Order: sequence, then C-alpha cells, then structure tokens
Amino acid sequence: MKVIAGQSLSDVAVQEDGSIETVFEWALKNGKSITEKLTPGETLINPNSSFINKDISTYFQGVQKKIATALTNQNHELIVADEGIGAMIIESTFIVR
Repeated sequence: MKVIAGQSLSDVAVQEDGSIETVFEWALKNGKSITEKLTPGETLINPNSSFINKDISTYFQGVQKKIATALTNQNHELIVADEGIGAMIIESTFIVR
C-alpha cells in the first residue's frame, strides 16, 4: 500500500484493516515506530492481521477514500487561529513587563 501525504501508521491501520488495533503489526512488519512520520509515496507491506474489521475496511475501499489526519500547513490555520492567547509567543507577540 502506498502512503499519501499526511498519513500515519494509525491512519493506514484503520483505512486498510478497519481497526486501530493493527497499528502495532503494521509497525513491526515495516520496521517502524507507531509514531514515525511516513513519506508520501512510500510503500508499506500489509501484515495480514487477524484483527481486521471487514465492515470498516470495505467501507473505505468502496468509497475510495484515504485517511490522512496529519496537521499540515493548509489545515493548521483552521485549528490554531493566529490570534488570542493560544497563538502568542512570550517575548515576541506577548510581552511580559
């Protein structure tokens, strides 16, 4: 299976197997950590888990949707507004006197 931009091993596990439980098998089969950043276009080997939820995996195959939940520059502004205390940087945009 080929990785698309913004995909994590968790995304792949749910998309391909319909279950987050298989993320550890994906990691072991591909020599990766479960939190490792994947490279778009990279090919991962399917571990052929026995924990597959066919209803969910079939759904994603049927609608031809790929799961990619990583925070990107494009969607960062939707989540973290450039205003308010949450976006301030001490001594830069938030001056302590």
